Amino acid sequence: MLKMNEKWLEEFMDNCRTLNKSPHTLKNYYADLKKFINWYEANYGRKVSQANGQTITLYKDFLSGGGGYTPYQKKRHKIRLFLKHIFKKDKPAPLAQVLQAPLAVASRRRHLSAIRNFFEYLKQVHEDRSKIFAINPVKPKIHGIKLKDIDITPTKMLRPGDWYKLDQGLFRAKERLIVYLLYWGGLRLEELTTLKVEYFHRESGSLKFPRKGGSIHTLMIQNSAEVFKYLDYWLNQRPIDSEHLFARRFGRPESTRNMYNLIKRILKKCDCDMELTPHSFRKACATELYLKKRDLLLVRDYLNHSDAKVTQTYIDKRTLQENSVAQLQE
Repeated sequence: MLKMNEKWLEEFMDNCRTLNKSPHTLKNYYADLKKFINWYEANYGRKVSQANGQTITLYKDFLSGGGGYTPYQKKRHKIRLFLKHIFKKDKPAPLAQVLQAPLAVASRRRHLSAIRNFFEYLKQVHEDRSKIFAINPVKPKIHGIKLKDIDITPTKMLRPGDWYKLDQGLFRAKERLIVYLLYWGGLRLEELTTLKVEYFHRESGSLKFPRKGGSIHTLMIQNSAEVFKYLDYWLNQRPIDSEHLFARRFGRPESTRNMYNLIKRILKKCDCDMELTPHSFRKACATELYLKKRDLLLVRDYLNHSDAKVTQTYIDKRTLQENSVAQLQE
């Protein structure tokens, strides 16, 4: 990667960290922007400050249709390879081509959103001192990708039958604590893996912890007596003494990948629907809480959503219909 391109990328990432973007968001931003910059350098061999609308259109087509490119090499490296070929008479091995499979609509949309934010940041930073980023090359009306309902694979909700299997089939303290925090607390997977022991407050039955985006949220957790009971069991038997509730080697927090795989194993062990994911618990939490309280704003705040429209997508319509029919029959 060219030095200036790398420098601008690091500046943008530092700004995202300052804004308390979640580790998951930071990881996606970096991967998406690195892919774009590598593609850009392979095709143009210059700084991204010279990118324009046509560049973004070509990259959008690349993400949509897939393809490949040969990584960019600096001239002096090319000269070295040329001299090696001339004087040693051995042909240097060609660089492996980077291949890109066609991306789904949601993934393409995420990539272009990251690129737009990247150039918008550089535009605002440089507007008072230079004109190299005077225009954001990503044009919403030209490069926007509309996400239709048909393009979205909805998260499958944890149904009462599967919850019963989990509640009756799990005996290990760690496994029960995990599913209770997911189901009764509605935690995101990343929030679950980064929990610390000090976040739990027994007197109030609450959990005070950083949520997505970095905000500190006090959660009056449902069924807190059961949650704290298995919290005590787990703290007394866990193999690693760490500030993190679920720790791996050297006391570091468990990775989201390992936790995801553990939850899938738990679902399999209890003979649950294997299309369920950790997010299925969050959707079930939202639906059950709404059925109890009939207060959308309360559910919004419980899940730590910024917009109630997002919360509505978590409340399972099928369950609401079944509940309405059951009430009419009574």
